Amino acid sequence: MIGFLSCNVKDDDRIDFDEFDLNVEDVKVVNDKLGFFQKPEKSQLVSDSIIVSVGGFSGISIYNLKNGEQIDFVNTLSDPRRSLIFSTFDATDFPDIYLLESKRKMVYHYNFDDKEFVKAINLGLDESTSVPVFGGKFKKYQDHFYIELNAAETSLLDAEYYKKAGEFMGVFDAVGKQIKRVILYPKQMTHPKGHFVPSNYYSFDIYDEKLYICFPFEKYIRVYDLRGDFETFESISLPLNDYMELDLIGIPKKFDPHLIPIEQRQVSARVSNLIVERGKLYLFFAIKDNKQNEFYRVFCSLYQLDLEEEKWSVQKNHIDLYEFGEFIGVSGEKLVYLDAAMVTKDEKYINLAVMK
Repeated sequence: MIGFLSCNVKDDDRIDFDEFDLNVEDVKVVNDKLGFFQKPEKSQLVSDSIIVSVGGFSGISIYNLKNGEQIDFVNTLSDPRRSLIFSTFDATDFPDIYLLESKRKMVYHYNFDDKEFVKAINLGLDESTSVPVFGGKFKKYQDHFYIELNAAETSLLDAEYYKKAGEFMGVFDAVGKQIKRVILYPKQMTHPKGHFVPSNYYSFDIYDEKLYICFPFEKYIRVYDLRGDFETFESISLPLNDYMELDLIGIPKKFDPHLIPIEQRQVSARVSNLIVERGKLYLFFAIKDNKQNEFYRVFCSLYQLDLEEEKWSVQKNHIDLYEFGEFIGVSGEKLVYLDAAMVTKDEKYINLAVMK
């Protein structure tokens, strides 16, 4: 692995990398024949041929990668007695899907084969702790749940949101009992020198007893041993491409969404997805176009690291996120992107691409 215990990565510490272009080889039109779904909060590729997608106000939708057909749909808002708005989910144990519900502080277990909710798991959280309503981070690994936590009744707009969160990663057992809390947000967020637009900038994944987490402005990936105490971590330095600005962008005063139109917000680079599988790590960046202020535009870029060969491959040029979609995994030799936000077009697509 690269950069063991390197916690201070300078801009001039250049990491060698190969560059690639993306070539779309196949496009599948998504067909919502069971129920209308749009703007997913998160999508995940499982079993090489199944896409699970969840949106807070759109429910759960599952698609066949090979033909784009919708093969399951759950409208979680249809039952007034149990209207559910899921923050996020994890489908690593597919056909079992685990969904995180913020309001009730519950994990719901849905089984795709039986087409039903199996059980609800009550998380052992005190009144001072809550779960992000949308876009929270969540992972089931073996018999544990790893869940992003925050301070209850604390808005993301609170200047001390990240500081008040404390150790933001909660570890829970299979019945929802909290085992421990680990990992503080970086000092750039808990003790900033100025102001920045708050957002969920990081992503994480778990693979082979290690937790990989990346805050892009740190310019490295933290690697924690799940069997350790989380007091120390190894690090993998990021290659720095000329078009990638990873630093937190400062703004002159505290962010107020009512005063700054969305197209004029100076949003820093986010890790939209971090996936580790089959010995490879993928970082999918979402980068706001901060130069064109007449409309909101986001670029995306993919990094791949071969963990065995310690070799980076970096997308040569970033592309428009809303034209291409979100990177959600790899099927065979194909990179899988789901274009379902319906921001620039009325149709939804599955794009299969290869590195050239």
